[in-house]
Amino acid sequence: MSKRVFARAAALLGAAALTGGVLVAVAAPAQAASLGEVQLSQTSGGVSDEPMFVSASSAACPAGFGENAGLRIGRPGGPYSNLGRPLGGGGFDSAPVTIEANRSFTTSIGGSAPAAGEWWVIIECYSLTEGRHPDEFVTPITVSGTTWRVPIAEATSTTLAVAPASPVEQGDEVTLTATVTPGAAEGTVQFRRGASVIGTAPVTGGTATLTTTALPVGTHSLTATFTPADATAFSGSVSSAATYTITASSGSINDQQEIIADVEAGAFTLDVAGDTALLTGGSVGGSATGELHSATVTDLRGSNAGWDLTGQLADFVGPTATISSGNLSWTPSATRTSGSGVVTAGATADLGETRTLCSTAVGASAGQFTCDADLELAVPDDVAPGEYSATLTLTLA
Repeated sequence: MSKRVFARAAALLGAAALTGGVLVAVAAPAQAASLGEVQLSQTSGGVSDEPMFVSASSAACPAGFGENAGLRIGRPGGPYSNLGRPLGGGGFDSAPVTIEANRSFTTSIGGSAPAAGEWWVIIECYSLTEGRHPDEFVTPITVSGTTWRVPIAEATSTTLAVAPASPVEQGDEVTLTATVTPGAAEGTVQFRRGASVIGTAPVTGGTATLTTTALPVGTHSLTATFTPADATAFSGSVSSAATYTITASSGSINDQQEIIADVEAGAFTLDVAGDTALLTGGSVGGSATGELHSATVTDLRGSNAGWDLTGQLADFVGPTATISSGNLSWTPSATRTSGSGVVTAGATADLGETRTLCSTAVGASAGQFTCDADLELAVPDDVAPGEYSATLTLTLA
């Protein structure tokens, strides 16, 4: 689901100040900035390991960009540093590319240990006449302390126990206990009777417990579904069904009727709080700062399919010059305002390429979420004062 709104950003460069505006937009999905994934010979290691890993591979470079290929590492969007000797001699657009690493992560970036957070390992491709291809093969990694890893979600399993043993009479207390493995996985468990939700409980120390007296007379199929708090660290899982029987209370007379509710899919929308985000406090050779107007994503489709909200910025255009879109950086933040989903803010990055403002994973996207970002524009020291405008497009997909 997508919709389009057009936007303009303005910045006035004076002797001592810069002001600007951004009308944020929603559009059809933008072209991806990545050519594909980089396959690493290992998925984790130390930042000082020599080399960082043995080799990295990608699909063939785009046609016409197979003269040279390089293996590099850096923060999302760059700048990047070499992890191995660049390949030359051509032909890298006709077969998969493999490059050996020849140094550690720390050595590659100048000898200082990398800061915690997200980094990118890339393979880039070059044409003899066109230079570097504007996109690259990318695999994100996460640094924590002295180690790095490819953020692959660890598989989980969920088992369900119900006590006391069935059958029990209607109105008796029944306790459902879900055990999630590994025990370090945090999140919530949703208990179901068939397709109906009985209730939800947090996972504490590897277990989640729900006690109810509301199970109706009949034989039921009970399950427990685990949704992780961090979908990049752990995957979700569903228990096997437990058959459980509730009998009529002694001395009572019971009859039953089925009630069916037709539930339709709800909204999947993006709303932006304002038309213009002002950048202030800047001057030629300095920087200007501001805040993006809040973007609110509502996902009530009922599919829990996950979504990404990305931003793409055009260059700032002034009276006699331009300022590259890569000079504007954002630091995203994201919060859940309602629902059961989990939202993750994108990484701090410049907007020279399409960047993620916020996202949710499959199985954890239901609800309403607010995404924001602090903005900073680095003003070149060789541009003339004046009004500079750009277009920021936000894409929900």
